[in-house]
Amino acid sequence: MTNRTLPILTRDEIEGAKDDAWDFLFLFIEPYIEILSSDPSGKIVEEFSAEQHTLLAFNDLYGQVTNGGFLQLIQNGYGSYIFENPFSEYIRSWGASEMATIVDEAKVIYEKNKEDLEKETTIEEFSDMYKKYDVFEPLDDKFYEVMDDEIDIIKAFVENNLSNFAIVK
Repeated sequence: MTNRTLPILTRDEIEGAKDDAWDFLFLFIEPYIEILSSDPSGKIVEEFSAEQHTLLAFNDLYGQVTNGGFLQLIQNGYGSYIFENPFSEYIRSWGASEMATIVDEAKVIYEKNKEDLEKETTIEEFSDMYKKYDVFEPLDDKFYEVMDDEIDIIKAFVENNLSNFAIVK
């Protein structure tokens, strides 16, 4: 039986994307998103491996933090996906230890203030949260400082463990 969650990629596709970390990672992330969106029951997500979930979570983390910081990540509903799963443990084991440390520091703030951070807000209330939770600002800054190097580390992990992320033909 074929694994329904592993996309089929060619060696040429992989080679063609090796020069850019995001191009490379999106070779895997885009098919994962397509696989998830093709399942109306939402149950296929349970078939994804820890590595696949980690790569998807990294994509969410990066997209949210670079657009509005950890506060936006939480307000947009990704807090539990990032902080209530072993995401930081996995990326640390992949070698992205600086990013894992930042996520762990943000997790402490999240856990202490989860109810308030996750409550539904108006745009004005959300904007005010940036003042109230300015403790995230240094973490957002640290994230920006390490993100390029950490993306390269994550790319290298995926590249060295291709069979965990795709079927390569």
